[in-house]
Amino acid sequence: MLGKGNPETDVWTYGGVFPGPLLRLRQGEPVRIVVENRLDEDTTVHWHGIRLPNAMDGVPGLTQPPIRPGESFVYEFTPPDAGTFWYHPHANSLEQLGRGLAGVLIVEEAKPVAVDRDLLWVLRDWRVTSEGQIASGFGNMMEAGMSGRVGNTITLNGTVPGDQPIRAGERVRLRLVNVSLARIMSLRFEGHAPVVIAIDGQPCEPHKPDGGRILLGPAMRIDLLIDMKGEPGGRYRVIDDFYEGLEYELTRLAYSDAVPVRTRFPEPTALPMNPLPEPDLSAAERHELILEGGMMSRMMGSGAMGRGMMEGMGGMMGVARAMWSINGTSMTGDGHADMPPLFTLARGRPI
Repeated sequence: MLGKGNPETDVWTYGGVFPGPLLRLRQGEPVRIVVENRLDEDTTVHWHGIRLPNAMDGVPGLTQPPIRPGESFVYEFTPPDAGTFWYHPHANSLEQLGRGLAGVLIVEEAKPVAVDRDLLWVLRDWRVTSEGQIASGFGNMMEAGMSGRVGNTITLNGTVPGDQPIRAGERVRLRLVNVSLARIMSLRFEGHAPVVIAIDGQPCEPHKPDGGRILLGPAMRIDLLIDMKGEPGGRYRVIDDFYEGLEYELTRLAYSDAVPVRTRFPEPTALPMNPLPEPDLSAAERHELILEGGMMSRMMGSGAMGRGMMEGMGGMMGVARAMWSINGTSMTGDGHADMPPLFTLARGRPI
């Protein structure tokens, strides 16, 4: 992961690779995926962003029993939407995802947008020790109340990124997937003008992002069209400058010396829309969600949050208790089964 001359990093993987095997499905066609748990602890797989039967959503204690060590579970669903999605655990999520359990699932359109290449960049950060191993300390209380577990090493498709080979005149579809635990990225493509064509798996009106920066939070996916208008032989930086004072070069677009594929580009083409139903908002039942918490929150001094804070004060580096809430209710760990629902909703009614 860290490159030549560095020790190998032990990570947890799907199928022995990070990111996990790229799953390419076809829109509207059923799929059957068998997951075998060879960890020493329970796990599940959540298919992030895909509209599927609740029993296939991979949340232990809520939609399915956990997959015990040595056991397996069969996920079966038919993806209704084309787009870029991903999969990850929902059991001991912080550590299992933090140690590498993540992969990408692409549902292909019946008629793909016309591009020369379809590229995937799986981006994530890792907290790595000087010995090249994943640092412990998952669930650190101070981090839970602040910006989360932000790592010290960035990888692109599982390795510290080198140059990305490009040919002048190409039109590229670039699928960006941020599988970090907490790191937010703001990517700037020097010398290029990317066009956003999908956000979180759903097509959108093609548009250039504000200030030319691609904002990518954890779990987000953004599909770009990029016309490679750089000079043959040129090198163009891709910069992440989200955190003030901590700008760094993620990678470079490295142009070959080959003659450009083309010098004139057609207008960007929109992706076909997915079959999403339009809710009748005039008759919608309305509910309010209030999100609170964090180290500086007024909630830290009282109630369950205050108690959780005090219990963990034996060391601020201790295991995180409830630090955040929705409508005054907090989830600790991955527990769902014994939590009362915030709302009970009628199937088919607009909310």
